[in-house]
Amino acid sequence: MVTFSDSVRARDDARLVALLSRRPDLASPSPSTLLSLAARAMSRASVHRAVVSLDVAHLEVLEAVYVLETIGDEATDERILSAVLGSSPEPDDADRLAQILADLDESALLWRPTPTTYRTAPGVDEVQDTFPAGLGPSAAGALTASGSSSGTSTTSGRSTTAAAGASTSATSSPGPAPQTDWSLAVTPEMHEALASAPAGARSILAALTWGPPVGRMPSTADGPTAAPTRWLLEHGFVRKADAHHVLLPREVALALREGRTHRGLSTPPQLPPATLDPATVEAESARAAQEITRLVADLVALWQETPAATLRSGGLGVRDLRRLGLRLEVDERTAAFVVELAAMAGLVVDDGDDPASYAPTLDADDWLADDLPRRWTTLVTAWHSSARTPWLVGSRDERGALRSALEPELHRAWVPRLRSEVLGVLHAAPGAPVTADQITAVLRWRAPRAVPPHEAVDALLVESALLGVTGAGALSAAGAVLAGVPVLTVADDAARTALASAMGAALPEAVDDLLLQGDQTGIVPGRPSPALEALLADSAVVESRGSAITVRFTPESVTRALDAGRTGEELLAELAVHSRSGVPQPLEYLVRDAARRHGQLRLGAASAYVRVEDPVLLAGLVEDPRLRGLGLFRIAPTVLASSAAPSQLLAALRERGLAPAMEGPDGQVVHADRRTPRVRLAGRRGRRRAPGVDGSARAVAPDRPDRLQALVAVLRRGEEQARAAQAAGTTQPNPTAPGAASGGRAATTSAPGRTASPGRTAGGGVSAGRGRSTDRSAPPSSASASTDPSSAPAGQPGEGTTEPVVALALLREAAADGREVLVDIVGPSGDLTRRRLRPTRLDAGRLRAVDVARESELTVAVHRIANVEPIPGAP
Repeated sequence: MVTFSDSVRARDDARLVALLSRRPDLASPSPSTLLSLAARAMSRASVHRAVVSLDVAHLEVLEAVYVLETIGDEATDERILSAVLGSSPEPDDADRLAQILADLDESALLWRPTPTTYRTAPGVDEVQDTFPAGLGPSAAGALTASGSSSGTSTTSGRSTTAAAGASTSATSSPGPAPQTDWSLAVTPEMHEALASAPAGARSILAALTWGPPVGRMPSTADGPTAAPTRWLLEHGFVRKADAHHVLLPREVALALREGRTHRGLSTPPQLPPATLDPATVEAESARAAQEITRLVADLVALWQETPAATLRSGGLGVRDLRRLGLRLEVDERTAAFVVELAAMAGLVVDDGDDPASYAPTLDADDWLADDLPRRWTTLVTAWHSSARTPWLVGSRDERGALRSALEPELHRAWVPRLRSEVLGVLHAAPGAPVTADQITAVLRWRAPRAVPPHEAVDALLVESALLGVTGAGALSAAGAVLAGVPVLTVADDAARTALASAMGAALPEAVDDLLLQGDQTGIVPGRPSPALEALLADSAVVESRGSAITVRFTPESVTRALDAGRTGEELLAELAVHSRSGVPQPLEYLVRDAARRHGQLRLGAASAYVRVEDPVLLAGLVEDPRLRGLGLFRIAPTVLASSAAPSQLLAALRERGLAPAMEGPDGQVVHADRRTPRVRLAGRRGRRRAPGVDGSARAVAPDRPDRLQALVAVLRRGEEQARAAQAAGTTQPNPTAPGAASGGRAATTSAPGRTASPGRTAGGGVSAGRGRSTDRSAPPSSASASTDPSSAPAGQPGEGTTEPVVALALLREAAADGREVLVDIVGPSGDLTRRRLRPTRLDAGRLRAVDVARESELTVAVHRIANVEPIPGAP
């Protein structure tokens, strides 16, 4: 009998590479043999990852095959699937169904027991929804439910209301197989009774037929739905799930659906057609790119003069953020994005001083020296690969604390992937303004079990518009380049060059002209060149921005230019270079008057001072080479100032033999406190980490085909070695297998005349439990002394599994195929008992099975299973 493991091991190299490409988690860490690969492909975690990435259509096909299996139909081929899926006989639908089946088969979520039929892989049943395909449990299965409040579960992207805490069995327990002919589930008597059903009964059935199959019982006995519900219960159309809910059995629902599991294969939602002029999109994109680059440059300039204080728990305070928004003339949400964007690009960082503050980095100087397209490229590439979530600034966390900008915890690992998906949807609708609702609908169809938060999609669209990735709601040319670049290579030189070129083509030509007017204003007729932009940033105040920029020269702005190192003549010369008509006389008078007054008052910086009554005591202190590092300078005959800290100055003067004392602002002597300040123990929120470091996305590069091909070759060699070792009957103990460690957890057992298989221990395969070490020479216990093969001594098994994952996979596969296996079970006293079991379900760390010899059901904890051995030729 062909099993799922056999189908995986029978794949050729190309199909194995395709499987590892579709499910990369199977290759990390690398399995040793093809059997290990098949076992890992059956594990719940791996199957869950694979199913989560399926779109609605693939999920519907997978659900249809699963439902057919649960009702006992073993001949699931394309013809049957097309019928139960409600597909039309058109060639397009047939080709689409065939392609979906090929995809699921390639992903090892379906496998072929025969060349024309399909079955679900073991483990798929464990990741199904509560009501697959909107169908309830089988009428032949047992149903247990509790609770009366309503909860919500998702079934293929649809919302289903069910009793909270209800536990329903999606597969039938051992008993009569459900009838393949679904029309027989509704007997002729039921059809006759349905024709004379009371008003409302048909409506209730119509509501439950296509799911969800759970309905709430009427709260009162005389309500409008009480009589129809009682009638349906009496005639067997519905069953009681609990005291407050009724359930439509699977067979009845399929009969009412005329044998279909779905109304038809779903199709992806349609995106809007192109309605925008490309020139409009590029113009809006270029305007946004210029604005965001200017805002970040203004932020760097502001924090270069006055760094922003860092909160004790990390992040930027609310007041500082509001103050920054006022200075940049933007709202708080935009200000938070500007701050986060600068940190993503590494332009600002926590300096780590005491007290700590946010200040520009050395990279900020290089960034300011670049042209506008390259500056924009630096920002957008950092944003594209960052895991930061600026839209959460101002919201509250689980503890009710307000989230602040640059807070270390504002990162989510899934953000880069979602950002790429959003850009991909926009790229699929060129020239169309796509809304957040439309993007969420597309993403919900692509992965209904991993739908992103709608607010995150909306926030990413807002950020895309602020960055100029989109213009007027549609993806720009530069945004299209960004959408086609993988996250891992977005910072490569080729990608950066392509982005800069695309944005450079959208930006208007830079102008170097400044139209100076007599009222001390100037107009830049376009985008200023880097030199003109730097001059205006130092010497003027921007009054308005648009297609042209209007600036005004004031005494304060001219003084700012003089503070930057220019003289009055140099500033006038630079203005004359950019002005075609020269410098107007009023502006010239303003510059010369500001230059004349500049520097009349002088000030300096000092951290400490020394004051004496007798000037003789200060003799030689300034000239002393031992005190040169203190930065002493004389400001009066009896006063010296120092750039060193007061404590450092105090210690140095005492080492020189003097006896200084500290004084306060009022001239009174104060006593210095030499004790070290107490350090606050930082909690989780107190750890200060540089934003963009911990918050950056750690994506793993996808395996290349050559690497996967090499891994397949290794698996082939491991498979051949394992079969050769099994044929020779000699293997080495596996010290890593459970139960193989010393300490008496379980005993190593072997049949006379046979060498133990790898890791062959009483605990090998899954777990040794808590049993005592057993001596292989001791006689079998009474529980294992039977002559029945299923009760053979546990020390004399055939070749079983040596890996825990493989053992669990064998049990899961046997449950799916209805086959029997030999299982060694560790008893409470540590002795081993071998039983011949037919597993029915492996879930929540427990194996439910039927003991074939005793014809009874039993439940075994997985950690007490020591070994699993398939029985060749067993039914």
